[in-house]
Amino acid sequence: MIVRIIQKGDFSLNESVKELEMLKDKQIATFLEAVEFISGQKESAIGAEYLNFAKKYILSDNNSCKREASRIVGNMASTYPDQLDDAIAALLVNTENEGTVVRWSSAYALSRIIVLKRYSESELVQQIRDICESETENGVRNQYVKALKKLG
Repeated sequence: MIVRIIQKGDFSLNESVKELEMLKDKQIATFLEAVEFISGQKESAIGAEYLNFAKKYILSDNNSCKREASRIVGNMASTYPDQLDDAIAALLVNTENEGTVVRWSSAYALSRIIVLKRYSESELVQQIRDICESETENGVRNQYVKALKKLG
């Protein structure tokens, strides 16, 4: 239902952000999950306000919020490459999280970021190589490996 409301244009995030931020983490995670679904579609028409909202939750105390927010950033990275610096710092923090799902989501986002022209020759690439080498979970490591292979 949330997906349909957003896609139809019947919802204004800018007008509703204060109310959304007062919700409990589980409810915010549900909203973020809907945004992640939309942002993952090829013809996604959601704007930067959704990216900015998601970035606030990358370092949430709630792992579901972290996961969905990170995936949104990954999905929207190529559309808004100039709006990622604050998200990158937060994602790097989550690469050390004890939760595999949180690390995987951070890897997903960071892997989509480092292949962007703006970041492909930055120090972030070496940081990702170092993280990849120390990552113990294959699924997480594979996110990094795929992106690093694209870079050559």
